[in-house]
Amino acid sequence: MSFVRHLALLSLLLAFGQASADTDPVPAPDPSNPGAALYAQHCAQCHDHPVDRIPPRAFLGIVKTPEQVVTALTSGVMQPMAAGLSPDQIKSLAVFVTGKEPGATHDPDPDANRCATAAGPTKLGSRDWNGWGHGWTNARFQAESGLTVADIPRLKVKWVFAYPGNVADGQPVVVGDVLFIANRAGHVFALDAKIGCTYWSYAAEGGVHAGISVGVLPGGRSVAYVVTENGWLHALDARTGAMVWTTRIEDHSATRLTGSPTLYEGRLYVPLSSLEEVSLFNPNYACCTFRGGVAAVDAATGKILWKSHTIEQEPKQIGVNAAGTKLFGPAGVSIFSALTIDPKRKAIYAGTGNSYTQDSIDVANAVIAFDLKTGARKWVTQALPDDDICPKAQKPEDCAHVGPDFDFAAPPVLRKLPNGKDMLVAISKADEAFGFDPDQNGKLVWREKLGKGSRTAGVWGMATDATQMYVGSADVRPQPGVTVGGLTALDFATGKTIWHVPAPPAVCAWGDTPSALALANGAVNCSATQPGALAAIPGVVFSGSIDGHMRAFSTKDGAKLWDFDTGGSFKAVNAPTATGGSLSNGVEAVANGVLYVNSGAAGVHQPGNALIAFTVDGK
Repeated sequence: MSFVRHLALLSLLLAFGQASADTDPVPAPDPSNPGAALYAQHCAQCHDHPVDRIPPRAFLGIVKTPEQVVTALTSGVMQPMAAGLSPDQIKSLAVFVTGKEPGATHDPDPDANRCATAAGPTKLGSRDWNGWGHGWTNARFQAESGLTVADIPRLKVKWVFAYPGNVADGQPVVVGDVLFIANRAGHVFALDAKIGCTYWSYAAEGGVHAGISVGVLPGGRSVAYVVTENGWLHALDARTGAMVWTTRIEDHSATRLTGSPTLYEGRLYVPLSSLEEVSLFNPNYACCTFRGGVAAVDAATGKILWKSHTIEQEPKQIGVNAAGTKLFGPAGVSIFSALTIDPKRKAIYAGTGNSYTQDSIDVANAVIAFDLKTGARKWVTQALPDDDICPKAQKPEDCAHVGPDFDFAAPPVLRKLPNGKDMLVAISKADEAFGFDPDQNGKLVWREKLGKGSRTAGVWGMATDATQMYVGSADVRPQPGVTVGGLTALDFATGKTIWHVPAPPAVCAWGDTPSALALANGAVNCSATQPGALAAIPGVVFSGSIDGHMRAFSTKDGAKLWDFDTGGSFKAVNAPTATGGSLSNGVEAVANGVLYVNSGAAGVHQPGNALIAFTVDGK
């Protein structure tokens, strides 16, 4: 189960920390209210007694609009939970859960602050930050950033953009002079990367969690590729936002796609994931039938060329639960993060999640290689066996094993060592780093334990340069022998620690009062933990923290070079204000002398809607 999914009924938001099974955060619904009655029938079983990542009802009104809830129930990941409900019933349920009438929110107008001229031709270049990891290897390293080590202490805010909604945790993407962004409300934007005006906006039918990939079709047309959480892949004209084509690449009702598409030689490679295991909390749901995998799509037409599953055998009935509902398996082993391309070996690398059933599957919690052309499995190396789910509807003693849920939630990284040999490295939710040899079918070369790890937390992505890999710590609770947060540099070839710096003490602009969801989960939303994906340039690594601080550290020794608190309010180019919050997911991108930071992560973290552009002296 990846820390990036499974928000549960009505919520698409991540919840770090574990909830108490007997938590009842809000009074019982009034049965005379139609929406309340529907909630009691379809939702209360989970949300009035939240466990695992299921958020309590009190939190949903903070982070969701009624329109977003309707979308989730009608065409999104919560569709199975709304089976049989009429449109009016779904609307009543959305109004009850959020406490708002449709249209009552005051989000920034997607068409505000339009640029005076249309976008020019999109030109791909080495100074861009394209896709999740700036390249097929997912190194998240920009060698031509336009910034030097000496520039970093002088970084200041140049402009701020306000996202609609109150979540800003996707990956900014920069190609030429255009900045491409998207959010969980399904809004896609192309902005002038220098001043932040809007070239165009596009409303997708589902939320967008993944970063955007930009390419050029034969004939010269530039296209932005966008994946929605509910299974659609869009190709949009990068200059105008007009739809070129759209394809449903995964139609399982529990689909939740979270990984960014990777574009390589005319094909898009898209990771497939879901939140189906949350359905185990519903004893009447026949779980589970979803299998993770990879879809290869023709970039020019949207045609699906092949789809390869992590689990090769199709699910079949394996029993019944205590309520008499049929259970199916094997299932699960989603791929939650971007894919890594290896042109030399004609391979695709992915990190995988856990099994959704009691089937012990050798590909769960592993690094897997697929054939680039056909999707056939080339090899798999498992890091943690028997990391399985025990259906709640069954008695615990009926389950042979239940794992700690230590997925690979960040993409593997392929880098060349100084001796010319390649190494594939990965980091799991166990807070454990691994080195694999791609020339020996993924043979494990080294593994290094960095922290305790957490089933409900993990790092989104590493950054690497020529010799070192940089990893943030996502341990979220102080425990004996465990330090919250911190940044570690490892030798790429051996996994040995070169330096480690503890996290600075958490200082939050919003104070240290826990949010509603944090209270229910026994957690805090003012924390020094650093789960966000890192970004590196020569001499500098950037790391965001849940306390809202974006910091820059020296790659030589970990010395802090710069610290900026993004948790406040800022004048926005498209709205009166934008408000920052926690930093997580694909936090930052560096291109053409600008550092772009998304501030306002989901879950128990402090929400926000700010995209902040930093330049030297704010010029």
